[in-house]
Amino acid sequence: MESKSNKEKIITHIKNIIGIFLKYLKYSVIDGIIIAVANYIFMLYMKMPWKIGISILMGITNLIPSVGPVAGAIVGGVVLAFYDIKQALWFLAFTAIFQTIDGLIIKPKLFGDSFGISGVWMLIAMIVGGGVFGVLGIIFVVPVVAIGKYLIKNVYLPYKHKDDSSQE
Repeated sequence: MESKSNKEKIITHIKNIIGIFLKYLKYSVIDGIIIAVANYIFMLYMKMPWKIGISILMGITNLIPSVGPVAGAIVGGVVLAFYDIKQALWFLAFTAIFQTIDGLIIKPKLFGDSFGISGVWMLIAMIVGGGVFGVLGIIFVVPVVAIGKYLIKNVYLPYKHKDDSSQE
């Protein structure tokens, strides 16, 4: 009977871990949409051409941490430079500023709140993950931290508490 209970616990933990990854993907897409919409509003205000296409490109490339926004900005900047170099420079300046805001405020808040981890800890985790493992570290640091928190809270601490009480 107890082995069935352990199997059920393991299956529950696996389902919860998969749920964390799916939640991460969901919030990554939400962040990409935020980037695309903000980009579109800025380009609309500045009366820039190719608003929809460049904004969609920025939202999609934002899904690739670190390198994606740079690639999107370069492509968007080159396209705009064919029309007006001033608009291209405005676009690049806006992108640099908004990507900084996204990386320092929006992403840590969005992902941290979603996983019950403070924005400051998420920012620290992203910096450490990127520094140690590069792009892959940045991509996977959020779900890894969330899974680590889940495992400590739901597997290790109950096991430790059970082990401590059996020794008394």
